[in-house]
Amino acid sequence: MTIKTFGSVLSDGSFNFLMLPTHFSQKELNGKSLDLNNHPVWTGKRPKEQTEISLFVGKFVKSL
Repeated sequence: MTIKTFGSVLSDGSFNFLMLPTHFSQKELNGKSLDLNNHPVWTGKRPKEQTEISLFVGKFVKSL
């Protein structure tokens, strides 16, 4: 049996992975194809408002 790995990167930098047999369809799992080399998480090109950490830093800087 072949196994596929599905994973997520959360805004706090943690990873979640799930190993599933290939008979589960991607449609069933709401899978999305990603370009991992150019993903906003790695390139730093995502909106600042997207993470709780950046919101905290923004509020902290404004309070100085």
